[in-house]
Amino acid sequence: MCETAIISQRIGKIGRRSFDRRLKIASPFFVEKRGEMPRLLNEVDKLCELLHNEFPTITKSDYNAFASELKIVISTLKALYSESQNQLACKPYNERLRQQISDLEELDHDIRTFRIAAPQNAALQATLSKLSKMDLSKFAG
Repeated sequence: MCETAIISQRIGKIGRRSFDRRLKIASPFFVEKRGEMPRLLNEVDKLCELLHNEFPTITKSDYNAFASELKIVISTLKALYSESQNQLACKPYNERLRQQISDLEELDHDIRTFRIAAPQNAALQATLSKLSKMDLSKFAG
């Protein structure tokens, strides 16, 4: 069982903070002096790491518990990224933010594909079963 509650809490926290940053992004003083963007980016890094570490244990019910929040966070981060493109103070953070958005989208896709859909695909499960019974040692070099 994955740490669904921790993932949901972290997603909620990032969602609130990323939305708050969007509202305040027009102020270069806020971005540079208060260090809000680096803090947000560090939290997104921690979320990505948590999702990556919990990936093998995430179930469909776990994913359903945080999927909608994760989609909102990704959407909000995309909007923040779009708005930050026009702010000189945000320029140092834009590439990292873009990469984090990409990482979250990839993790979301992989969870849906490999943890939710794959176990329900009978043809894929049959193929994996056949592969697990094969002796692959003769292919090792």
